[in-house]
Amino acid sequence: MRIAILQRDPVVRQSIEKVLTAAGHTCASYDDGLTMSKALARSTVDLLVLDWHGTRLSGTEVLRTARAVGGDRMPVIFVSRETSEESMVRAFVNGADDYVALPLRPAEFRERVGALLRRAYPERFGSVSFDVGPYRFDISRRPQSLVQQGLFNRCSKLVQNYPAVIRTFTGSKPREFA
Repeated sequence: MRIAILQRDPVVRQSIEKVLTAAGHTCASYDDGLTMSKALARSTVDLLVLDWHGTRLSGTEVLRTARAVGGDRMPVIFVSRETSEESMVRAFVNGADDYVALPLRPAEFRERVGALLRRAYPERFGSVSFDVGPYRFDISRRPQSLVQQGLFNRCSKLVQNYPAVIRTFTGSKPREFA
């Protein structure tokens, strides 16, 4: 996945990039928010890693611009030395999806980034499926016609809520099938 990093501190920027490239991602690093915004206007990325401070544009300004142009799908994680609750809340209010305080803990950071990417792009990370008894529902293989799609959605909701549905209709707990 392509990840853009805005970090003014070159040591922190290199450590973030090292963790992400080791996890198989491609990184574009910036210390200048304006340069990053211009680059984002020309190409797409799958995730933003931002710091509060950037030259010419701050991380929150880059975030607002990215949200205005690209919507809410692209995940954004702040990595910053500012560890106050106020800073974290401000990041979330401005549209961030996660916040990591420095010093960076590489394994935790790698997994947080992975979790954000899996939620934002489930189609790239394998099929989303679940089992209910002997039945397997694979969300990535949904039927193509609208009629089939509607039936699939209703059936999957019914099966997901199976105990509650049975209790509603029979007044008793469902029995287990062997």
